[in-house]
Amino acid sequence: MQISELASLSGVSVHAIRHYEGLGLIAAGRRPSGYREFDESVIRELRFIAMSRQCGFSLPQIAEVLPAYRRNTLTAEQMISRLEGRIAEIDAEIAQRNALRKHLVSHMEWFRARAPQPASKPGFPRASARGRNGAGFSGEQGSKS
Repeated sequence: MQISELASLSGVSVHAIRHYEGLGLIAAGRRPSGYREFDESVIRELRFIAMSRQCGFSLPQIAEVLPAYRRNTLTAEQMISRLEGRIAEIDAEIAQRNALRKHLVSHMEWFRARAPQPASKPGFPRASARGRNGAGFSGEQGSKS
């Protein structure tokens, strides 16, 4: 099948397929016209690569397990072990990010404690300028004596 059909069936872009082929992750034959010709089995391989990328595995990590996947010898236990390793990597990244966040918040608080406070606006305060009846300073308008 041609690369456009493979892209459509696998859900992987033509650009990514060419990249994976260039890295040796997938193989393609050539037609006499020079166009790539892909085997049906490549659809399954591309779906595995795409799923692995979505889980955050690097292309070299995927390349390590792809031969076993192709031979149907990659076990669930091996994948679980790799996924547990990936989870541990993510947990370590989260811990590093949380430590960095705590450090940044500490710096922000330090700067806020030393920042000049905004001066109050000059003039009369509005709330205390009016009397109870809202007529003026001492209620001179609006009071009938």
